[in-house]
Amino acid sequence: MSKKRQKPTTKQLFSVADENAPFSYVEAYKMLCTNLEFITAAQDCKKIMITSALANEGKTNVSVNLALTLSGYDKKVCLVECDLRRPSVHRFIDSSRNTEGLTNVLKGEIELFKAIRKISDTNMHILLAGSTPPNPSELLASEKMKDVIDALEKEYDYVIYDTPPVLLVTDAAALGKYMNGALLVVRHNKTEKNLVLKAKKNLDSAGVKILGAVYSIYSEKSAGSYSRYSSYNYYYYYGYGSTKKNKS
Repeated sequence: MSKKRQKPTTKQLFSVADENAPFSYVEAYKMLCTNLEFITAAQDCKKIMITSALANEGKTNVSVNLALTLSGYDKKVCLVECDLRRPSVHRFIDSSRNTEGLTNVLKGEIELFKAIRKISDTNMHILLAGSTPPNPSELLASEKMKDVIDALEKEYDYVIYDTPPVLLVTDAAALGKYMNGALLVVRHNKTEKNLVLKAKKNLDSAGVKILGAVYSIYSEKSAGSYSRYSSYNYYYYYGYGSTKKNKS
């Protein structure tokens, strides 16, 4: 009996820098970056948070690959891991979960730029989550966090913030007041529409401007030998539910 092909776990990270990454996967991020460049040209948009309605929708994959792709356009980019409860970006650089990071900076245990790591051969930098705090929401909404955001804004062309799911905890909404905008990651054929609308409502209520949505894990079956990757499709909207789409 043939074995079923194993699906990717929710904690795996798939990189556009992988030499085996399929063309459509890489191009989807290039198109997303191009549209962000258009938005940036029209308005200030360098502090971008990535969130989702629920867990396991692929937001960390989007955060890592968006930052990595932007850095390939000669942009200095920093990815900040703000999911302090369930961090996973450290897997991307094969680092320890307990590596000093954002939490340690906010607690005054390490200086900000000493906690940031540069990814070799790129313009991408990463600030990991650091130790797990008892009060993530309070830390992310603090004046010290605002100081971190202001310092990073001066240093980088883009700062990407990987934040927790908006319907599970208040962290993303607390952080959103400092952002230029948000990308909402939606798992295709998985996340229910009412939950996406509720997530949008929560972000709207917190005063977070939604730049657009990213469909994640869009076409696993059509990925052929590259089925371990998730293809990303996205669309921009000016009123949620717009039919104007940009497929890759």
